[in-house]
Amino acid sequence: MKHILKFKWPITALMLIFAVTTYILAPNLTQLAAEKGDVQLSDDSPSEQARQFLEEYDQDKEMMSLVLEFDGEVMPNEADILSYIDEIESVEGVENVINPFEFEDDVQENFINDENGVIMIPMDYVGPVNNISSAADTIEEMNPTEAETSMTSNELIQHTVEQDAMEGIQSTEMFTVIIVVAVLLLMFRSIVTPFIPVAVVGVAYLIGQSFVAWFVEWFGFPISPQTQSFLIVILFGIGTDYCILLLNRFREELEHHDKYDAIIRTFSTGGKTVFISGLSGAIVFGVLYFANFEIYRSAVGVALGVVFLLLSLFTLLPALMHMLGKYIFWPNIKKTEFKESRLWTPLGIFSLKYPTRIIFSIFAILIAVALFYDDEVNFDSIEELDDEYSAVHATNVVSENFDEGQLFPVEVILSNGDDLLTQESLSRLDAVASTVSSLEGVQEVQTITRPAGEEIEDLGVRNQLEQANEGIADMQEGLTEISDGLTEASESLANTNMEGGDLSELGSGIDEINSNIGQITEYMTQTGDVEGAAQQLSQVQEGLATLSGEVSAANTQMSEQQAAANEQLTELSNGLSGSAEGIDEIQRGLEEVSTLLGEISDNEAVDQTGIHVPQSFIDNDDVQDAVDQYAFGDNEALIMNVILADDPYSHEAMATLNEVEETVDGELQRLDREGTDFYFSGVTSMNRDLNQISNDDYNRVVTIFILTLFVILAIIFRSLILPISMISSIFITYFASVTITQWLLGFFGYGELNWAVPFFSLIIFAALGIDYSIFIIDRFREELTGRSIRDAIEQSIRRMGGVVITAVIILSGTFAALLPSGMIILIQVASIIIFALLFYAFIVLPLLVPAFVITFGRGNWWPFRMPGGRERENKFRDKE
Repeated sequence: MKHILKFKWPITALMLIFAVTTYILAPNLTQLAAEKGDVQLSDDSPSEQARQFLEEYDQDKEMMSLVLEFDGEVMPNEADILSYIDEIESVEGVENVINPFEFEDDVQENFINDENGVIMIPMDYVGPVNNISSAADTIEEMNPTEAETSMTSNELIQHTVEQDAMEGIQSTEMFTVIIVVAVLLLMFRSIVTPFIPVAVVGVAYLIGQSFVAWFVEWFGFPISPQTQSFLIVILFGIGTDYCILLLNRFREELEHHDKYDAIIRTFSTGGKTVFISGLSGAIVFGVLYFANFEIYRSAVGVALGVVFLLLSLFTLLPALMHMLGKYIFWPNIKKTEFKESRLWTPLGIFSLKYPTRIIFSIFAILIAVALFYDDEVNFDSIEELDDEYSAVHATNVVSENFDEGQLFPVEVILSNGDDLLTQESLSRLDAVASTVSSLEGVQEVQTITRPAGEEIEDLGVRNQLEQANEGIADMQEGLTEISDGLTEASESLANTNMEGGDLSELGSGIDEINSNIGQITEYMTQTGDVEGAAQQLSQVQEGLATLSGEVSAANTQMSEQQAAANEQLTELSNGLSGSAEGIDEIQRGLEEVSTLLGEISDNEAVDQTGIHVPQSFIDNDDVQDAVDQYAFGDNEALIMNVILADDPYSHEAMATLNEVEETVDGELQRLDREGTDFYFSGVTSMNRDLNQISNDDYNRVVTIFILTLFVILAIIFRSLILPISMISSIFITYFASVTITQWLLGFFGYGELNWAVPFFSLIIFAALGIDYSIFIIDRFREELTGRSIRDAIEQSIRRMGGVVITAVIILSGTFAALLPSGMIILIQVASIIIFALLFYAFIVLPLLVPAFVITFGRGNWWPFRMPGGRERENKFRDKE
């Protein structure tokens, strides 16, 4: 410290130059957060595996939806909308633009709400992700209609979140500085003092955020849209706290020493406390680097900022103290007697008088409140944003006019590496789709075999066989008519005494065939042996072919005799010609039935599914559009879009997705297709994975966090008891505070916490709140060398009460700067931390800390000796 004071001017100049230079040369941290701050899931999460699979086939596309809102009905504007769709198809990166007018009326209802004048036009975006916003802007600008336009997709929503965060950071910076200056003006009643922390912390912030930006660019340092906001409020919060502690101690030392000695003594006592607190905070935030989840790891940037904060505190602050001396408190530079806190002192004395009652009472109340803690979190990014954003507005309009699940369906991808565009594979696909669609919470399933989301009854084998039987019955009637006609013709020929042959044998043959067909249908109905029926029908077809030839031959013979015959013979000839054509037509019908029965017989999936997708269905031109939409990779992968009945962001949707996953897996096993891989993509799938990984990482990181904090405190205070009491008071305060804050936020519609709030609020509060325990315990340790335990803790409470209260108000004020940001996650984190800090500082600390200390006595330092060693223990043995 002596060298710092000796070279105060060069050091001050170097720090300022260093801050300005790094700020100018470093990348823009806000821009980096926008580019690299997306939520990244682990490689083993289902939705990430789906993304990687789609990426292998160049199918990692984003489904966007254009929403048009007309003042009147939609239908009168059909021509303009169709023109608009044609123009959209020319936009680079846009594919598969859906034209809702091409669908049947019942399907159109999923895209057109004519009464409200709203139409939704889905499309795929396959261009670079970073360009999706500009593509959406281009599409909206092309609008030739009179409608109001807006566009949404999951990626557009994430971009909007990042944009909102960037705007929030600017307001946060401004409000943070204003609040810090305002509170310090009131606390110190000085014009100069408030600007000292702003200068010291400001320099640290400029350097810290610059190095975080470099680390992000050079080493892939984790970052999120919230990183910079947390860096601002935490650095200014704890930095101002540390400055207050040191400035108060400096003013205290100035009463008995000159400014040089006062600075030395300040940093040898309070400086040690600040260093311990700062180092603890840096290590605690640094531990987050070992989290698996990228969003949680992004808070590690605060650790880097704290390191530069300590650098600034131990260089720039003492230099400013030495330059200004007592004028650092101008105009309040007169020596004034120390004033103890009017709140802490009576609470602390009361706690010392009834320590056991205080401990049990406070813990009972806090635990009772904490038991009401609701760990249900919200994954809806839309809730955080204002409706003025295009993506938010479009999503809200769709939710109000259509099924919410229509916008963000669950995409189920099936693949086994083979061509799946076959009768067997599609039959199994439709069976899976049918089972999934029957689940509660599923609105409909869209895939190749049901592109409109509705079951095609004609694909059911029972339905196909019924139709086949009806067709065969019609053919039997036709054959009966032909047989009767041939018999009549034979009798007429006999009466003419002409050589036309005896046609009665043909009639008998047809009757026999007709009888055989009847027996076949009866056999198929009774036995269900489709394969045997198909073989018998083939034999019947051969007989029909022979009969058709014989009838044609008879007809030819009649034609040759027609010139010499009478009018009756001409009529008979025409009748025979019609009979031959009828037999040919019946033969073709039987051929179709036989082919169908053959396909059903060959389709191994029929017995398991009761479904058969005919080849004629697959080859249909209308179905090819569905193939293009729901198949890719040379038909090696098929897609099912599962439309959920609930909000895709809701926990109900996630529960339904779990059922869908179990159902798909069960159906594939039932169908003997264990080798078929299946993947789940979409917003609901991502949020479910997000929920799982965030919960797992939360438990893991909090455990590491507690152990690290315990080890740090145990080493600092050479005790295993003090860390337990300090950490337990922090955590019980947190959970009680979250519960109460949730109740309060519920009145403003923010009761359900964002999924990231519990983690960030816990880590930040624990890292900050423990500082105040360190302030008190370190001062207690200092006072303990010359006092009894009771007197030492009482003196610490009297001396540190004002400092802690001032620091908490400052820190609460800096977090209050997050409230105008408009981001729900920041509002909720700030609200929880503000309430927890105030509750901790005004209730828990002045009551629990002295109660713990006086209850454990010398046991506070178990298993080590207390400060001062045996000499101190002997000196105060009787007084304790």
